[in-house]
Formats: sequence, C-alpha cells, structure tokens
Amino acid sequence: MKRWLKAAIPFAVLATVVTGTLIVHAIETPDTDDPQFLTPRQRQEITGFTLAARLQADGITVHRAETTAEAVATMRRGSPATLFVTTPDLADLARIGRLPNGSRVVAVNPSAGTLRRSNWPVQATGSHWTTRVADPDCADPIARAAGPAAVRLTEYRTQPGATVCYQGALVTVRVDGYYWLTVVGSPDPFRDDRIAEHGNAALAVGLLSQNRRVVWLDVHERDRPTPQPTPAKTGIGGTDPTVSVRPTYTSGDGDGGQGTGRGDGSGADDGDVPQSEQRQQENDPLFDALPPALWATLLLLLLIMLALAAAYARRLGAPVAEPLPSRVPANETMLGHARLYERGRARAASLAILTTAARRRITTHLALPPGASVEDIAAQAGLPVRYVRDILDGHPPESDADLVEAATLLQNLVNDVTAPRHEGEQP
Repeated sequence: MKRWLKAAIPFAVLATVVTGTLIVHAIETPDTDDPQFLTPRQRQEITGFTLAARLQADGITVHRAETTAEAVATMRRGSPATLFVTTPDLADLARIGRLPNGSRVVAVNPSAGTLRRSNWPVQATGSHWTTRVADPDCADPIARAAGPAAVRLTEYRTQPGATVCYQGALVTVRVDGYYWLTVVGSPDPFRDDRIAEHGNAALAVGLLSQNRRVVWLDVHERDRPTPQPTPAKTGIGGTDPTVSVRPTYTSGDGDGGQGTGRGDGSGADDGDVPQSEQRQQENDPLFDALPPALWATLLLLLLIMLALAAAYARRLGAPVAEPLPSRVPANETMLGHARLYERGRARAASLAILTTAARRRITTHLALPPGASVEDIAAQAGLPVRYVRDILDGHPPESDADLVEAATLLQNLVNDVTAPRHEGEQP
C-alpha cells in the first residue's frame, strides 16, 4: 500500500463519519419554513394537530392566523387571548406591541438574532445538539405540574425577577407592562411525535390554556417587517406605537374577514422595509445560526486531524541511518533494524545494505580496493562477469520473495568467493 494512501485513509474515514452525522442531523431537524411545522391543520410528525385538538377539547377556542398582522388584529378583538408564535424567526415581531390587558405570548425557540431584533427582554445564551429532558426547578405552577419535559435545546436569560425554568429553557417575563411573554427553548413539547413523551403534553397545554382563546400564528415564510408608523393619537391622549397609517385587512379562522392579510393589498409594503433593518437581517452572523456545540466539534476534529498528520509525518519517508543512543547486543540491533525495514517495506534499502556488506567481504578477501568494479571482482574470483553483475547490480526487489531470493544469491556469492580452496583449484 502506498504511503500517501495510508495517510489518507484515516482522514477519509473521519470525514465520512462527520459528514454522515451532519447529514442525518440535518434530515432529522425540522425546518420552520416547512408548511407542516407546528401547523394545527393536519396530523403529521412535526405538526401541532394533537395539541390543537386537546385545547379545543378543554373548551379553548383556537384561531389560526397566517400573518403577524392578522394575529395581532385577532388578539385585539374579544376577550384576552394567548398568541402562540410557532416560528418567531419568520414572524414580524415588530407588530407585537401593545396587546389587551391579560394577553400572553408563547414563542417557540426564537434564535439569538430574532431576539436582538425584537423588543423582548430575553437573550439566548447557548444551545445543544439535540433537545434534552430537564426538571422544572422553579416555582411556576404549570412547569411544576408538568414535571420533566423535553425543552432544553436553546437556553435563555432575562431580566431579574422573571420566572426561569428548565435550566433556562423556559422563561416568562412581563414585556413593557403590556403582556406576559413565555419563551420555550424547543418545539418538541408541541409536536405530534413528541407531545406524548415525558411531561410535554401537560406543559404545552398548560402554557396555552391560561386564556380561553388561542391565536395560533401559522406562518412559514418570512413576514415583511413593518415600516415605522406615524404615531396615532389614542383615546387617552397618548400615542399607540402599533397603529399603522395604512389600513390592514385580515382573514383567517374565526374572524370572518376577507382580504389578503398583508397591508392594503396593493403590495406597496414590500418596498417600505427600513434599510437599517434590512442590513441587520442580511448581516446575521453564521455563528448565531448554528449551535456552538457544532463549532466546538469541528474545532476538535480539526485538532485531531492535525495531531494525526503530525504523527504520520514522523513515519513517512525512507529509513535513515542514526547512531544508537546506547550499546546493545548486535543480534538485538540487527533484529530491531530488520523489523523497522520490514514495517516500512523498505526492500530496496534492505538489499542495498546486504549488497554493501557482501562487496566489503568480497573485496577484503580478494585484496581489492573497496570501490573495485564488477569486472575486477569477477576476474579475481574466477567467476563469470554476468553472474557477478546480476547479483551485485541487480534490479530492486518488488516483493518479499524477491528480496529473500536476492539475499540468498548474495550469500552464495560470498560463500563461493571466501570458501577455502583445495590445491589445484583456480582462485
């Protein structure tokens, strides 16, 4: 086997394992832009149909909204409601401003970049490769009643005095005195294929059943950010930062309205995105998009590859002569050298050493100079020139069998030249 192939095989195996792991993880991780992700309309592995059915069985009214504007409009009509934001990274969180008293917002696994663009007093502190099960470890009655749940995928921190459960994977905080916000670090408790595990069902139902209405924001493509509106006067002499200067038409389940749910229907909102917010969306670092554990794993693999490369670099190349650090028996030295040459498959170097030793013995016995030619050796020994040349200047061996045969011929040649001769024999 060639030396470069021996060095390449470990790296190829390692790269294959890492690539396969990343591919499997990417396949198993659902995408938020998948129309089936936490949608209440159908039952699949990653949908939220089971959760919606349980809420309705408990007497909770579920309104489905396809845009953030439609969801906010539905929240402002009727009794206090809970806004369930299944895909915060795609929703227009700037529209969620002042909500009616008693309103709640439950957001599922918002990223660090999304939280920075929102007015929520929550920051992401880290994430894990997969969702982990954790104990509540807090005084929140809903979390304590649910018990251990699979929510620890992303961890958050918030302002002092807020409720923090599941080692930072679930936080509840008051936002500007308008509504209560609950951030959940993983979508697993709400998914149809995970809701029956651990205390997921109790936690999901408990979070969404604190009001008699749930507005389910089912958006799977990015909502265009809302342009900064001109403040409109409210009935109490102040300004309402959530009122837009353009009329909003909503449609969806439960409100009976007709329209597009995206501004005034003319499509003019698409060009009104503030440039500063566009740049902030475009410049989101890749480091925030991927979990820190992935970068740590890739760094560790790089260090392992460098260590393997350094180890293999010491073993590549032909053997070289080095002085022995201490005196050892000649037999042990010979066997040690032989094993090194065998391990390195240095057949040509091994034969060269044997040939040099044979030449030295032959020239010494025939009283010839050390650099004597093959012709001088053959003439002095009385042997055919071609026979001596084939042995002393033969081709490098291509296999171990060729090396053994060449060594045997060298030994026979040395014996023929140095063997004692009887009277009458030619030297």
